[in-house]
Amino acid sequence: MQIWTEFSTKQIFGNTRPGRGSSDRIVVCGARNAYTAAQVAVRDISPVRITGIELRPADGGNSIRGIKARLFRENYDTYNDRTSYPDRLSEIKGGKIDLKIPAHCTQGFWIDFFVSRAARTGMYGFTLRILTECGAADVSIFINVHKATVRQANKSTFGHEYFFNLNLLPEKAGVRTYSEEWWKLLEHYADVMRELRNNTICVQMNSLLTHSGSCRSDGGYKFVWDDFDRFVQLFIDRGAARDFTVSGFIQSVEGKVVYAIGEGGRGEQFDTFSPEAEAFITAVYSALEAHLKKKGWDKIFRSHIEDEPHTTEGWLWADALIAKAAPSIVTGEPLDMIESAEVITKTARWAVPRINVHDEDPDVFRDMVKRGGELWLYSCCFPEEAWWLNKFVDLPFIRSRLMEWACVGVGAKGFLHWGFNYWGNGDSLYGFNADARFKGDGAIVYANLRRKKLDLGLRFMNTRDGLQDADLFMQILELGDEYLVNAAKKLLAETTGGCFTYFSDDSVLFEKNYERLLRMADEL
Repeated sequence: MQIWTEFSTKQIFGNTRPGRGSSDRIVVCGARNAYTAAQVAVRDISPVRITGIELRPADGGNSIRGIKARLFRENYDTYNDRTSYPDRLSEIKGGKIDLKIPAHCTQGFWIDFFVSRAARTGMYGFTLRILTECGAADVSIFINVHKATVRQANKSTFGHEYFFNLNLLPEKAGVRTYSEEWWKLLEHYADVMRELRNNTICVQMNSLLTHSGSCRSDGGYKFVWDDFDRFVQLFIDRGAARDFTVSGFIQSVEGKVVYAIGEGGRGEQFDTFSPEAEAFITAVYSALEAHLKKKGWDKIFRSHIEDEPHTTEGWLWADALIAKAAPSIVTGEPLDMIESAEVITKTARWAVPRINVHDEDPDVFRDMVKRGGELWLYSCCFPEEAWWLNKFVDLPFIRSRLMEWACVGVGAKGFLHWGFNYWGNGDSLYGFNADARFKGDGAIVYANLRRKKLDLGLRFMNTRDGLQDADLFMQILELGDEYLVNAAKKLLAETTGGCFTYFSDDSVLFEKNYERLLRMADEL
């Protein structure tokens, strides 16, 4: 039986074989208050039945103070290109597993460590034992814990926002929307987002307001904030939120209608530019700002207006209304056309261009930042060419980690992705279905209907770790020490080149660059 180790940024496929330098020993680096991981691969010329997995400190003790570990089995899903890709993870608890690996096939396992803030610096060793019907085999995993410390996600100055659907998992799992079981499930969502470091939470305000009893009546609007407040407070209490964004009210892309709240709490829509649409936007944002100030939340909210506007008139019209009704609320937008970006960035205080739109004319966004604006980046299905960083299942998942490095490298303060849990309907372009064009782009977690929870994936882990890296970079850049700042900028330039098409998928090279980052952060 062959058993060897790999870094967390290397994909292990069913046909992966050990390389010339492969070893049953690996050393990974880690910051404090952060995760770090390694992988183990198993393969044989005959079928192998794994009956158990044990992870213990190398000295024979039961645990190491300040370090916790989880074990996962990597799963392989086959798509229309007839390739089985690793992404979905199944947690192995108590070492219990019964798994048959076919002959000439490789199975990957993920070993995930969390190094607490209290952990001491130094080298720590673990032994992973694979138990089979024919005996046992061991690998050694060492963690080099650095002094560098990652901030809590809700304290980080690098933001991350996933659009997520509140109801897809509840609907599939038979949970009634807004029931107490639904709110309990939302706590689980918040915990998963806290681990992911998704610290900017999108708020689907129309739904929350309507369910609480908001409605149009007597020529005006009555807004009831009960569910809105419970939603926001839940994410704050779970430590998952640094700030929040309100979803836009204007039809995405085309911008022809405004989605409003009607009589009896029913949904209603008005033509953009109409007096009715103007009255709703003015009313809802005026009420929102007043409510946020009352709750003490006015510093932690911003708003989208119209997702990916292909014309700018409607966006500018709504932005002017919001600026008058709620001047404290910053507005910004995912932008998928440079023509729209050139106009909107002249007034927006927050811009989120798609990565290829940014690289088409970076000066548009540099100029906005010079005027005091904030730059984020996003990806959403496109660009789909293999030479771009992206988060598809069928791309090397090191790119999910490198994406955050590239964002910091171009001066961005955050990253947005549309697909947290949009699993598709079996024939969609973007889900986990076999015929998906944008494989996995709609989701970074998996629905576990039996347990009514979210399962994690390898792209999730690499995104999480990339966001940890981004926080360390931000700490260095904000400190202002000339030597460290220059060193960090040099590392970013060497790794991602100030754009989203310059990178290497080499996991060994990346680990060396990551260690360089940690050594810089050690000096903070």
